[in-house]
Amino acid sequence: MKTKFQIGLYQLDKKDFRNAFHVNKLTYALFPKDNAVTSSIIEGWQYEPYLFDFLEKNQIDCEGKDIVDIGANNGNFAVDFSHLVGDHGRVFSFEPQRIIYYQLCTNVFLNGLDNVYCQNVAIGNGIEKYVVIQIPDYHSKEDVNFGDVRISKYGGDIVEQRALDSYTFTNVAFIKIDVQGYESHVIDGAKETIKKHRPYMFIEFEDHLLKEQGTSEAELKSKIESLGYVVKRFQEGVPYQTESGKCLDCVAIPKERFEKFNYIIP
Repeated sequence: MKTKFQIGLYQLDKKDFRNAFHVNKLTYALFPKDNAVTSSIIEGWQYEPYLFDFLEKNQIDCEGKDIVDIGANNGNFAVDFSHLVGDHGRVFSFEPQRIIYYQLCTNVFLNGLDNVYCQNVAIGNGIEKYVVIQIPDYHSKEDVNFGDVRISKYGGDIVEQRALDSYTFTNVAFIKIDVQGYESHVIDGAKETIKKHRPYMFIEFEDHLLKEQGTSEAELKSKIESLGYVVKRFQEGVPYQTESGKCLDCVAIPKERFEKFNYIIP
C-alpha cells in the first residue's frame, strides 16, 4: 500500500462580492504541495479574480441560472459559483482526474452545497467514448500543479468522454473552460448548447498546449468567433509569467450583446 496522501483541512472566511456585508465561511480539503489553485486558497487570495470582476463590473446576474464548470479541479470555482447561482440555480462541475474528482466532491460536501453536480467525465467532442488522462504524482513531496494535467495518447487513467451537448441545461449564464489545450474539442461538442443558451464563456488560450491537441490559439479564436462571439483577453497589456507573456484567459461575449452594451474587461 502506498503512503497516504498528504492532505490538510483549511477553513477561511471569504467575502461575497455581490454583498460587501456578507462573508462565506468555507472549508477545503487540500493537497498542501499543489502550487496553483490550492496556493490561492491557503494564502487567502482569489484565483483568477478578473473573472469575478467581469461579472461584477458588468452587472451580470447569475442567480437562479446554470453555470458550467469544465475542468473543475479541486472545487475552488465550484464553491464560488454555488454562491453565485443561489438556492435556485445549479453548477455543473466536470473533472476528469479521478483523485481530484474525489477532492472536488469532498469540498462540495464539506461546504454543504447541494446545488453543485459533479461528474468524473472529460468533456470533449464526444466522438471517442473514452480518453486517457495523465496521472500526476499525488504523493510528491515537491511542489506540483495538479491542474496542469492533460488528455494524453500515452499512459494514464481511462475516463469517459462526453460532449456538452449530451447534457440538458435550463438557462446557462456562463461556461468556464480550462482543459489544458483541449478547449477546441470542448467547443466542437458544445455548439448546440452555445447556440441555444448564448452564454458568456471564460476560456483559457495556451497556444503550446492547444498545439499538442492538434489545434492553435488562432484556430480556437476563429472557431468561437464563427459561433457569433467576440473574444477579449483579460488583463490586456499586463505582463504575465507565461510562455506568451500574456494572461492566458479570455472572455467570449455573444456578438449581439457586445454590440448593445459597453463591456468592461478587467
